[in-house]
Amino acid sequence: MRDTKTNNQTNQRNKNNKPIKIVYIMPTLDRGGAERFLTDLILNLDRQIYDPVLILFKRGGDWTAELTAANIPVIILQKKRSWDVKNFRQLFLALKKIRPQIVHTQLGGDLYGRLAAKLLGVPIIISTEQNVNPDEKPLRRRLKIMTSRYADKIVAISAAVKNDLIKRYQTPLDKITVIHNGLEIDRFLVDEPAKLADQTKVATQIIIGTMGRLAPQKGQAILIEAGRKIDLPNWSCLIAGAGSLEKKLTDQINELGLSQKIKLTGPQAEASRFLRGLDIFVLPSLWEGLGIVLLEAGLSGRPIIASRVDGITEIIDETTGWLVPAGDSEELARRITWLGNNLNNPLVQEKSRRLKEKIIRHFSISTITQRYSDLYQALLEQKNK
Repeated sequence: MRDTKTNNQTNQRNKNNKPIKIVYIMPTLDRGGAERFLTDLILNLDRQIYDPVLILFKRGGDWTAELTAANIPVIILQKKRSWDVKNFRQLFLALKKIRPQIVHTQLGGDLYGRLAAKLLGVPIIISTEQNVNPDEKPLRRRLKIMTSRYADKIVAISAAVKNDLIKRYQTPLDKITVIHNGLEIDRFLVDEPAKLADQTKVATQIIIGTMGRLAPQKGQAILIEAGRKIDLPNWSCLIAGAGSLEKKLTDQINELGLSQKIKLTGPQAEASRFLRGLDIFVLPSLWEGLGIVLLEAGLSGRPIIASRVDGITEIIDETTGWLVPAGDSEELARRITWLGNNLNNPLVQEKSRRLKEKIIRHFSISTITQRYSDLYQALLEQKNK
């Protein structure tokens, strides 16, 4: 079956005897789950079938070097303000020069990217919706609704995002397809001792950690509040990431007298290394599209406590981790305390094993890339008819 599919895709390519030109558009490649996913997706495309280009219309980012090392062109523009006519014109002219058969947008790339592609008559326009966003401003929501009409297909990364697309943007059901984000499995299946550069772990210390943007959505303030109620003899907590809440979270830690227990570590260059240095991973998000960091933590073998919200529950359930009500610092502290006292419990090890198997089976980037490739080919075939 796979061979037949590959042959069909090769035939699609060979109609013009050239790979299919596809342009991806997003703001940056700053560290984040969506940015990491798109980088991996592009790197895993079959280059005999696809000729990818990435346009970053705001600035570069941490992972551009991986793409350029693979000889994938990255065009970096400099967006100066929220609505930048010059920036849109640069994007428009770049697309006009490339003349792609497919434009694929995500995050902030949806507005400018879909409009520019529509004006240029690009045959196929696709967007990936990465999150639910209850705090979205009304004007932006209206503009997303307007430009979503130009998309041939919108990919939701979870059932939660699919439902949000229908509710928030009135997206027709037949325009939506669900494809989960994936990741490079082997990057997190490394047998090496875990070490943190600034941390010396004593034998009895329990290290709790989380990783993500320092933003209200991610709920780091809930984890810090829970720190007052954790009942373990020797524990510490590492919060990795950068964002607008850095000062506010630092002030909260100091005000609660937890500066010797909880540290903000900043962004982590190697997520797998950071995660392997933890005993317990916590994701206290208030809402989540999917939570790719859960996949990373699960592959690293960490037991996971996460908020019981849509998106997260498509990865974690009671057989693979521990769920707590979003925003409930007392219940979170109780779960952390229990888990810290029971890390060698066979139940804990079994849940971690099941989660790792689930991620390997369903969230491999090679599997997810194939699903995107199938979608690209199906849309091109429909357009040709």
